[in-house]
Amino acid sequence: MMKLSTTCVLLVVSGIAVGTTRAQFDEAWHRVPSVVVISAREDPRLGLVDEAVAFWNRTLAELGSGFRLGPVEHLVKPVPEDALQALSRSIVDHPLGPLEIPSSLRHPPGDLTVFLSDSDLISFTGPFDRKDRCIVGIRGRDVPPLNLPNVARNVITHEIGHALGLVHNSDPTTLMCGRPASCRPALFRSDEPRLFPLTEDDRRRLLEMYPSNWKPR
Repeated sequence: MMKLSTTCVLLVVSGIAVGTTRAQFDEAWHRVPSVVVISAREDPRLGLVDEAVAFWNRTLAELGSGFRLGPVEHLVKPVPEDALQALSRSIVDHPLGPLEIPSSLRHPPGDLTVFLSDSDLISFTGPFDRKDRCIVGIRGRDVPPLNLPNVARNVITHEIGHALGLVHNSDPTTLMCGRPASCRPALFRSDEPRLFPLTEDDRRRLLEMYPSNWKPR
């Protein structure tokens, strides 16, 4: 298995597990990343990934940023459930140390690859190779609390926010709240579809990373 250097930034997720983890991002993309979603056929969360990418691109446009996420491609193929669970556990157990990267996750098809799992794993985001690729692993849609209305929508958008470089905050009314604060994904529950807002600090940070004159290099 390939080792992940401690110089790489990585994160655990949305705080579904008992253990405490920390986001360590603040890294910006230097190119327009291709976005690939891998899932079973007709996974209802595919539309939520499209919605999340549209949200971030709309937010970047409102800020006057020159950066955008690339178009989304959907691939219907088996999700490497065991590998995603192993990587999720490794990130939780070793948030600052080297990680063992399962071979099936070493060469993702997109710059930003989203795996829509059916497993009881902790959703995560993590860059893991020297080509600056990034993967997002999303907990199974039938596993609490992602089976609650509106939760999966915000968890997916939250994780892509980490892929853009944003870190956790401690405000439970906002999208990027997460551990070590007391935020939990169940707080995203809503009978009406809605995305939780960003903080002013989130918006400021996005524009710092992706200014109006941002160009791919």
